[in-house]
Amino acid sequence: MYFTNTRVAGVQYGEALFCREVLRPGKELKMKREAGNLYDHNAIALYCGDYRIGYIPSSDNKQLVTFLDQGWSDIFEVYIDRYDEEEHPERQIGITIFVKAKE
Repeated sequence: MYFTNTRVAGVQYGEALFCREVLRPGKELKMKREAGNLYDHNAIALYCGDYRIGYIPSSDNKQLVTFLDQGWSDIFEVYIDRYDEEEHPERQIGITIFVKAKE
């Protein structure tokens, strides 16, 4: 079930360069809460394998962080829906977040 879509913030500070060849629409990413982040106390990092490629923008993470802080991170799936290497880093990667179907 659709939850939201947004972009990946902070790409220029992350490690997207190391997994650039697999960043394409349909690629699944993982979310990881970063409660100790100095710049955003609601920070949610996005990972491609072991590489942190950026963050859910602070303008879009307030609802999600409530679920993650309550231990519900496993109900979400995150997929790249847009990747354009020629765009400004803040607009290179778009994502869609879904709530997993109940098994």
